[in-house]
Amino acid sequence: MKNFIFNLRTKVVVGKDTINEIPVELDRLGVSKVLIITDKIISEKTDIIRKIREVLDGRKKYVLFDDVKPDSECSIVDKAFEIAERESVDGLLSVGGGSSIDTAKAVAILFEKGGNIRDHSGVFILSKPTLPHIAVPTTAGTGSEVSHVAVIKDEKEARKLVYVDWYIMPTVAILDPTLTTSMPPSVTAHTGMDALTHCIESIHSTENNPISDAFAVYGIRLIKENLPRAIENPHDLEARQNMQVAAMMGGAAFTNAQVGIVHAIAHSIGAMYGIPHGLANSLILPYGMMFNLPECPRYKLVAEAFGVSDTDEKKLARKAIDEVVKFIERLGLPKTLKEVGVRKEDFPKIAELAIGDPSIISNPRFAIMPEAILEVLENAYEGKI
Repeated sequence: MKNFIFNLRTKVVVGKDTINEIPVELDRLGVSKVLIITDKIISEKTDIIRKIREVLDGRKKYVLFDDVKPDSECSIVDKAFEIAERESVDGLLSVGGGSSIDTAKAVAILFEKGGNIRDHSGVFILSKPTLPHIAVPTTAGTGSEVSHVAVIKDEKEARKLVYVDWYIMPTVAILDPTLTTSMPPSVTAHTGMDALTHCIESIHSTENNPISDAFAVYGIRLIKENLPRAIENPHDLEARQNMQVAAMMGGAAFTNAQVGIVHAIAHSIGAMYGIPHGLANSLILPYGMMFNLPECPRYKLVAEAFGVSDTDEKKLARKAIDEVVKFIERLGLPKTLKEVGVRKEDFPKIAELAIGDPSIISNPRFAIMPEAILEVLENAYEGKI
């Protein structure tokens, strides 16, 4: 037995065309003018922002900020905050993947802390709720719409800054599967593997609890059944919605249970090489699990979620890794760091960044030393399972 807290502050609205609920939620939150935070691809290459404008026009004032980039940077957050202050907005509406949602979270931090976002990286730095924030994810992976974490790239230092606080969890999450159908297959696969990693790492984390386990195990089942469908048929709304729910469940699970060595390394190679976060997680996941296996019989929960059984607990835990490898192969994703251009001479720098990442603290096997990270990197480079 152990004491634990499970916190899910976000109201979750799920279903086809639920973007029509945005003005209702803004009214409920008392927001009169909202800053829409998104990226150029969504604003210019899709009709998502047009649809949201149609929903808002005549009902709410809004300002559009569409300069978010993949792995949103400190300068982008500072620019968005400057516009939000100048336009006197009293609410935030993030539309996009984790970068847009995390940018909005970081802007919310600046409404209390002021200054530059680079100065506020840390854990539980806020003393009260900030601006109301409605998150509208257009991908299914990060879980950022229900998480208390934001990751922003410090472009000057080529590292990722982590912000953790219950008060930055979005107030409302709108999960509308019609907004995810424009995702290319590669993005669908990468973000889906991000969700799978959240579920698995929340199970192996030292901070796991029964509620986070329940979210994670069911999330894995949904991902196994629906991610291949969503890749093969982008307009399969049932699969898309199930993936959104799985991503949300993974986000809620890791928000309460934390993650581990996989995220610590993924953050580091993402910052250094610009590898998409979901792909970085996918590349490291089976090797991080192998590293943890001696201390993690709980991987039997992962194997069972994949539909595998065995009377031997240790064998069942090992089968979980085999299932993850087979799943990555089924999705057609690269399986080694060598394939994506990560250089062995950079391993010491990657290790240095990873052991300084907060994600490493809750890893089940002690890993706060370069040797542990280098072991995982060597195996991930050669594909050694």
